[in-house]
Amino acid sequence: MQKSILWSGIENDTDEHCAINFLSNAIMVRSEIEGWAHSIPVYADYTLKLDLQWNVLEFDIRFHDRDTQHHYHFFRDGESNWTDVSGKAYPEFKGCSYIDISLSPFTNSLPINGLFLPHGESEQIDVVYIDILANVIRKDQQKYTKSGHHHYTFENGAGNFSADIQVDDDGFVTHYPGLFNMIQTK
Repeated sequence: MQKSILWSGIENDTDEHCAINFLSNAIMVRSEIEGWAHSIPVYADYTLKLDLQWNVLEFDIRFHDRDTQHHYHFFRDGESNWTDVSGKAYPEFKGCSYIDISLSPFTNSLPINGLFLPHGESEQIDVVYIDILANVIRKDQQKYTKSGHHHYTFENGAGNFSADIQVDDDGFVTHYPGLFNMIQTK
């Protein structure tokens, strides 16, 4: 089964075209983001390999801001150890099962689908955060609370940002206030 989604940025003039393929042993994601962010032209494409519980097993992201290209390709083993494509270990990311890409609403769907939160429950998690505009990759704490059937409250670990995210029946973001709207899905 495949699902295709188009999101439009609100704060930034970006579009994301995302294809999610559900295989018998993995979930494969391929996505492209393009547009303008803070008056800077941006382009990113990424692929994710997920297990069937929405945990990230591999991510490969390439992005351009202005005239500079950046590339990160990481793997996570069964004990949540992270390495890059050259084999270099990143112990600071140990225990992170999810990633968050700054200009993408898709990556919010990873913990939303993977945590299986009951109504009113919340969980704080560590994620590998990829800030496309700053070219920074770091560990970040995030908290998700299931506040309704199609509603989740997202809070960052610093406590200086929160949002009430709406999702569809499959756990994909339909509305992220001030940041993203789902435009089309097939």
